[in-house]
Amino acid sequence: MATKNFIYAKLQIKITSEQLGTATAASIYAEHVLKTAQKQIKKANKMSGKVAKAFQKYKGTDPISEIKEVAELKGIIRSYQEVLGKVEDLPNDVEGLLEYSKECEAEFEEMVKNGSEQKATIFLKDADGKPMLSSHMIIGNLKENAKISTNNSTLPKESKDFKSKISIQEMLALDISPVEPFMYPDKGIVRDGNGKPVLCERPISFERMGKRETAIALSEQLPIGTEYSVTLRIRADSPFAAKDLAVLRSLLDLGKSNGIGQWRGSGNKGQYVYKIDVVKEPKRDPMFDGWN
Repeated sequence: MATKNFIYAKLQIKITSEQLGTATAASIYAEHVLKTAQKQIKKANKMSGKVAKAFQKYKGTDPISEIKEVAELKGIIRSYQEVLGKVEDLPNDVEGLLEYSKECEAEFEEMVKNGSEQKATIFLKDADGKPMLSSHMIIGNLKENAKISTNNSTLPKESKDFKSKISIQEMLALDISPVEPFMYPDKGIVRDGNGKPVLCERPISFERMGKRETAIALSEQLPIGTEYSVTLRIRADSPFAAKDLAVLRSLLDLGKSNGIGQWRGSGNKGQYVYKIDVVKEPKRDPMFDGWN
C-alpha cells in the first residue's frame, strides 16, 4: 500500500543456524565502531559520482544519532552488569556511559585474569537483559548480498537499472531504511544449566608486526529458530519495490547462505529464511503529528 513516496514492508527473519554476537567492550565499540561509522557516513554522503571502495557501504546511510549511540552503549554495558551482578541505573549521556563502562571493564578484566570469565563478542541487551539487534544489520546484509549478486549476475531482470555493485549498494542505502532502530529476538542467548552463556569458539588468524598468529575467538549466540522482525520503508518508485519486491526478495533469499553477524562466511552462522509483506505505514510518534 503506497503512502506518498513510500511503501512499507514488514520483514520477519528466522535463523537457521546460530547467530553470533558482534559487540565488544563499550569503550572499544564507541571509539572504533560508532565513531568510525559516524565519520565514514559523513564522508561518503559528501561524495558524488563513483564512491571510493572504503566508503561504499556507508553511502546514503543515515547518521547515527546520539539517542541510538546511547542506546547501543547501554546495551553493551548491561551485558557486563549481568556478569558482574550490578543492578545500577545507567547514565543517559555518552560521556557518562563511557566513564561507567571503565569501572565495569576493569572489574571484568580482573575476572578474566582470575579465570572466572572469558572475553567474547556479545549481543546488546535491553533493560530486561534480553538481546537486541541494531536494525542497520539488515541493510548491511542486503548490501553484502547485493555485492555478491552483481558480481555473479544472479539478480532478476527487474535489476536491469543497476549498472554496478556500487550503484546497487548506493541505491539500496537510499531506497530502503528500517523504521525501528532495534530488533528484539523472541529467544534469549544460549545458556548452560547454570545460566551462563554458552560461547561459540572458533580459531582465527591475523598478522601482528609482520608475523602470522592464531587465537580462539568467543561469541555469544542466539539459538536456531530464533525470530525477529523490522519494518522497512521503501521508496515507491525504487527498483526494489517493483514486481512485488522481486529484487529485494532475491537479496533476502541469499540469506540462506550468507547470513547476519560474525562467522557468517566460512562458519555459515547467522543464516536465515524470511517472510516479507507490504503493510500500512506504522504509526508515528505523536510529536511528529502535522508534519509531512
